[in-house]
Amino acid sequence: MHKTLATTLSLLILSTFSSFAGWKVNQPAKKLIGGEGQYFMNPRWSPDVSKLAFTEMRYQGLWVMNNDGSGVRQLSDEAAAGFGFEWSSDSQALLSRVAKFEDKFRYNAVKLFDLTTNESKLLTDYRTFMPGLPHWSASNDKAYMFNRDQIEVFDTGKASPVSANANAQAPIHFLKEGRIAIGNLATAQYQIFAPLPEQEYLNLVLSPNRTKIAFEVKGGNLHVMNIDGTGLVDLGPGNRPQWSPDSEYLVYMIAGDDGHQFLASDIYVIKVDGSEKTNLTNTDDQMEMNPSWGAGNRIAFDVMDEGVIYVMEIAQ
Repeated sequence: MHKTLATTLSLLILSTFSSFAGWKVNQPAKKLIGGEGQYFMNPRWSPDVSKLAFTEMRYQGLWVMNNDGSGVRQLSDEAAAGFGFEWSSDSQALLSRVAKFEDKFRYNAVKLFDLTTNESKLLTDYRTFMPGLPHWSASNDKAYMFNRDQIEVFDTGKASPVSANANAQAPIHFLKEGRIAIGNLATAQYQIFAPLPEQEYLNLVLSPNRTKIAFEVKGGNLHVMNIDGTGLVDLGPGNRPQWSPDSEYLVYMIAGDDGHQFLASDIYVIKVDGSEKTNLTNTDDQMEMNPSWGAGNRIAFDVMDEGVIYVMEIAQ
């Protein structure tokens, strides 16, 4: 065979193989809950993947169920309880910022929902000003939130699964006036990062190994960087990222809108270096949104307009 032709065929074969490299849906999506008069959304796996927490339309209330769709129970019917909630590392509790309305004023508070005792408790009083979202410390015995130019720390009453020293060294993250802040609880100090000057950031998500952070640029692309501000990678368009358990990949959605409402959405996976980008859903008639990646490569997501939560299994 002519050398030039052989080289061309080799490149064509390599290109064809590369185009199919990456992730694929190993098992079709399975409906777990929703529809038929019920509208559920925003599923999030517990760290041990035994449960899914989720909410209703407009983030009203907070629910939990087993990973097979059984054992459904409502933890809260409070406004905003389903926005920005976070699992404890032992999969036994949830943190949330809940809201109530009195005389046209909105009041917010941080609340803990303990699945072991089936009890909830307020970690703060109700306030008219609470822009931050609560997060767990690495040890679970503390929760923190950025509020009014300071880091507030709360006792959760949870036992610590790690040493106090490990907790002190683990990085914390939050938004400060639309900018990225990384710090630690031991010193209550933090550093502000603005990797793209004069931009506003949202949807910060710390990797499970606590070495990287993924975030969106408002009106721009999805990015990932090291927690020291180095290694910035532009991943292209993307919304609401969530990490794979091994901290090597992100699952996210790419949504299209007209400035008022969503018109389309699909779920993608991408490696943190920007390679292996894969459209997992690739549908024209459904809007798959709000993915969450659980161990065993199970992706939970909801479908807008249906109000249904699904789970699919993916593989490489």
